[in-house]
Amino acid sequence: MTNVSFLHRGPARRPMMPTIVLAGGLAVALAGCAKDISPFEPTGSIPDDYRVNHPIAVEETIETLDVPVGLYTTHLSDLFKSTVVGFAQQFNESGSSVIAVVAPSGSPNQQVAAGIAVEIEDVLSQSGIPADKISYRVYHAGSDERNAPIRVAYSRIGAHSAPCGPWPDQVAVHDQNRHYFNFGCATQQNFAAVVQNPLDLLYPRGMTPADAARRADVLEKYRTGTVFTSDTSREQGGDVAQGVGQ
Repeated sequence: MTNVSFLHRGPARRPMMPTIVLAGGLAVALAGCAKDISPFEPTGSIPDDYRVNHPIAVEETIETLDVPVGLYTTHLSDLFKSTVVGFAQQFNESGSSVIAVVAPSGSPNQQVAAGIAVEIEDVLSQSGIPADKISYRVYHAGSDERNAPIRVAYSRIGAHSAPCGPWPDQVAVHDQNRHYFNFGCATQQNFAAVVQNPLDLLYPRGMTPADAARRADVLEKYRTGTVFTSDTSREQGGDVAQGVGQ
């Protein structure tokens, strides 16, 4: 009976051996596929927004204007006067509290520069800057600086982004279908340069109250069915093309 029992259990175990081998081979194949598709692929984790790659920073900056002063300069030329006027206009628009006129001290043109600095202060006053906002200062210049300049400066809140130019990747070969490194950098630079109030990039401005009279007039025309249009050519007797865009 023992031999018969053994013979009956033997054939039942043999078909399981190919199944085990097949399962092992499938596991090896899947392991090989897992190596080709890495779970640590960083493509999705790297920011692909140019505003993130090239952010605009809003911080305090120093705006300067250097006025060169020759050893035998007698007065501030009309050309430099117009330049100082433009710089004064920028100061008035910046909302800064103080503009400094810094003259050299210790240089051969020290005396001449002191007289030119007074003329610059006069131009600033004529440009609408109050006298209490103009600060006269001096800086030490070397004895060999024959043409040490006068620096006009003020601090303001400015916007800027990091310089463009690094090319760590190749534009022609990019197998990840992503933006190249410098994408959007020039746009961010230009946007930061032309923005009038950098604080607008951080906070919204306050809204003015609604025009209640104008709103009531528009609602009244809507209620009575009056035709409302901004096209003044009809009122002036001009002809308006018909069927355009239809």
